[in-house]
Amino acid sequence: MHRLTRQILRPFLLALLPLFLVACGGGDDSDTDYATYELISSTVFGEHSVVIDRGETKAWGANGYGQLGLGDKLNKSTPKVVAKTFSSVSIGGAHTVALNTDAGGTVWAWGHNASGQLGVGTLVTKISPAQVLALDGVNFLDGVKAVAAGGKHTLAIAADDTVLAWGSNVTGQLGDATLVSKSVPVKVLLAEGVTITAVAAGGDFSLALKSDGTVLSWGNNSKGQLGNNTFVASYSPVPVLGLSGITAIAAGGSHALALKDDGTIYAWGYNEFGQLGDGTITSSKQAVKVDKLDTLVATAISAGLDHSVAIIGGEVSAWGYNYYGQLGNGAALQSYSPVASLKTVLKQDGLPLPNIVEIIATGHHCIARDNLDNVWTWGRNTHGQLGDGTSMSRSKAKQILP
Repeated sequence: MHRLTRQILRPFLLALLPLFLVACGGGDDSDTDYATYELISSTVFGEHSVVIDRGETKAWGANGYGQLGLGDKLNKSTPKVVAKTFSSVSIGGAHTVALNTDAGGTVWAWGHNASGQLGVGTLVTKISPAQVLALDGVNFLDGVKAVAAGGKHTLAIAADDTVLAWGSNVTGQLGDATLVSKSVPVKVLLAEGVTITAVAAGGDFSLALKSDGTVLSWGNNSKGQLGNNTFVASYSPVPVLGLSGITAIAAGGSHALALKDDGTIYAWGYNEFGQLGDGTITSSKQAVKVDKLDTLVATAISAGLDHSVAIIGGEVSAWGYNYYGQLGNGAALQSYSPVASLKTVLKQDGLPLPNIVEIIATGHHCIARDNLDNVWTWGRNTHGQLGDGTSMSRSKAKQILP
């Protein structure tokens, strides 16, 4: 398909699909197990929200595969409490992965499982938290330090600071030098002695941050998302070129971000909507510096499907695709125009959203936490993923918790 045609049709089709799902009974709190959701689950991932709020795990949004972990498949437009508590959670395509450090670093997962992304040894969907198996497929995984959920795969940092992976492997995103999907964890092929401090799972590629401040990548590379100056997929880890002093990483649909120790941000991969933030809409197979950060210091980053966010001076800046208001800058919804420079996220009163300490971009929406533990959301809301009791998308942040 011609590139310009794709540019026009892609957002048009994405906008029509939620209407089709609602028309088929997929509105809020329906029990429809979307047969058509599979068509977009590997692309438009993260249509649900899960957070840890004052010691409780709370979830809302799309639930056609049980990805909210509430024991049913009904969408929820307001936060609901998951029966089990966790120390951290990660939102995947249509699955969720959680870590319980209080129970010795055990890992739990629920939701869509057609590719084995839950790591429970089967391909059966789970509508409640299920414990992830160890490498032997018999015992349960423990000692885990961090988890990351991607489109249809999952990553974890093991007790020895190496990386485990499970789920879809059709583009090599498990990093085990095969293209065979796995329903139990396998070891990512790392060089001996390498210590990993963070992992990030994208649509169908993976990132790992080494203790020396450099970054590894593997999986799909059709948009240059591996950052190794090629467009060739890699089934085992390769270095992201030109990076050092990195303290945090983030993986989106087909692009990636890295935060440097001086507060600058680097990006690479797909850029049709300006999600690299370098002032262009040209994809890059090498890391480029996010524009307008010469005098600003970022402290956190996150990447959605086709947009990016960062905390800068306690406020949130966003760039990239903004059709659903996911940049939070109050711009009119349903605009196809790329936003290749940083925009400040606003509250409903038009003032900047202040004192933000945590930010999550997933799919086409964002979740933020401020210094008082208030939770804010903005962006796409077709499945209730903003948690405000409606299905209306919003281009400004609104508080939903407590």
